[in-house]
Order: sequence, then structure tokens, then C-alpha cells
Amino acid sequence: MSKTPYEIRLELLKLAKDSLWEPIYQKRHAMSDEYHAKLTDANRGTLPFPTMPDFPSTTDIVSKAEELKKFIDQA
Repeated sequence: MSKTPYEIRLELLKLAKDSLWEPIYQKRHAMSDEYHAKLTDANRGTLPFPTMPDFPSTTDIVSKAEELKKFIDQA
């Protein structure tokens, strides 16, 4: 059964979101792990928590989905 254009666009948005969010999740997780590895009772309260990278905006996700659609349309 073929998908409707709406279903295809929704899948492209999900793929775009996942491809943009995954590196951010990984970086945030690594930064958190590094922070907790450095944290000891002696420096608790004085060791600042790192500034985490921001997640992509809706505009970023839509732009990535449009880029993916252009790639698919080339076939």
C-alpha cells in the first residue's frame, strides 16, 4: 500500500528531527558524563555544570526535511 503525501512528509520530518537531535543527545550525554566523572565531594558546588548545546529549532528541522526531500526528488 502506498503512502499519502502527508505520510511521506511526516516521515521526512521525523527523519530530519532524528538526524539533527541524535548528535546533540550524544554530546549532551558525553558532557554530563565528563562533568560527573570530575565531580568529587571536594569540588561539589564549585564545579560549574557545563553549558549544554541547544536542540535544533522547528525551522532547522523543516529545513533539513526540505533538504531530504530534494535529495529524494532527484531519483
